[in-house]
Amino acid sequence: MLSAVNTVLPVLGGLFIDSFGTTSGSLVATFLIMFGNLIISISTHSRSFPTMVVGRIFYGLGSGTITVVQETILGSWFKGKGLALTIAIQITTSRIASFLSMGTAIPISDHFGFYGAAFWANFVTCAISFGINIVYMLAMRRVRRGTAESMNTRLRSKHRFNPRLVLFFFGIYWMFVFESFTLGGGWNSFLHINSELIKLRFDVSDSVAAWSASVSQIMPIFLVPFLGWFFDKYGMRTDMLVMSTTLFTLSIVLLGFTMVTPVIGLLVFSVSLALGPLAEITAISLVLPSSSLGTGLGIYKSAMNVGSTIVDIVVGVLQDRGSRVLEDSEHSYDYVMAFFVVWGVVATVVASGIFFVDRHRWGGLLRCSIADRQEAYHLMKDKINRPLLYVSSPNWREYVQAWNYVPLVVLSALLVTSLVLFANKLA
Repeated sequence: MLSAVNTVLPVLGGLFIDSFGTTSGSLVATFLIMFGNLIISISTHSRSFPTMVVGRIFYGLGSGTITVVQETILGSWFKGKGLALTIAIQITTSRIASFLSMGTAIPISDHFGFYGAAFWANFVTCAISFGINIVYMLAMRRVRRGTAESMNTRLRSKHRFNPRLVLFFFGIYWMFVFESFTLGGGWNSFLHINSELIKLRFDVSDSVAAWSASVSQIMPIFLVPFLGWFFDKYGMRTDMLVMSTTLFTLSIVLLGFTMVTPVIGLLVFSVSLALGPLAEITAISLVLPSSSLGTGLGIYKSAMNVGSTIVDIVVGVLQDRGSRVLEDSEHSYDYVMAFFVVWGVVATVVASGIFFVDRHRWGGLLRCSIADRQEAYHLMKDKINRPLLYVSSPNWREYVQAWNYVPLVVLSALLVTSLVLFANKLA
């Protein structure tokens, strides 16, 4: 359900960030998350389900855009040097926070003798986050006051967003969006079923299946910070993306068509989950103008959620068919795993296409080491900023080609399809 709701929110959040700035966007997002958690916490006392739903709505509005805000801020401040490491720290911090949240909810509730105590602890954490955001806003105002007015004018001009920029996003960017749809949708959907898959296919208890499934999210916590340093120093983003898709496909083969201990397959999947997102996000930050980075990342996140929604429904249909045709539960996921193999092959083909486009059309910018990246970026800088000239021209329509509309039409069709399928599923 969350993936269906968040098919639109990241795009709207990205447009808001680019139009009104990261400071305003971050304040709005963190306030909505904090306010939503406050209402949810209050609902635990009144035991009111409608109140909790209202709180979840506010929370969803904020949480649907917060990662876009974070990555846009980092992409603006660290574009070129240190970008991968800073985003890696952000991803790792988020995963550790999720892990700690899940691990401390029951102890907090037991300590206070009230299940709502965990929700209040969550609200306090969100309030602290909102307070830190206010400090960030005040610090940014102080920086602007200490900057010459001429420089502030140049920065505002450089970061001024025009919605028409979307029509001039590069082909390699849209390839990343499609990769997000395939690989990202595959990751998320598999994470929804991996515990039940392990239980049925390998005939283990619920507790063993749950523990084994948790392995699929372990490696990103440890690998991502190292990968951030690696990408900043050695580049090779497209290489690692191809490796990520290959490992995803390999993990599905191991889990679905062999009897090798599931921990091996889940560890391979976990490495794929560590490699892919960081490579994609940092690459997008390099090939888009800073003024449209929020919108670009919002579309990227939206495509991932569209893919997750569609794949979830397809997996459900295939699982039902598998359990009807084959009597023993060990094979109830055969059709599902065959689908994931095909899905992984498609993702690998797209990743390979990105690799060759970067090498032949972008001068290997996404593969460059730190020693060569500045020179490669300097050579591509005019190309990256050319859309800014197009949209500011009175005759901007003359620069729009028919193919510029194709990715938007396809993504819109997929978005509508995902919402229709989701609505039919609820019906």
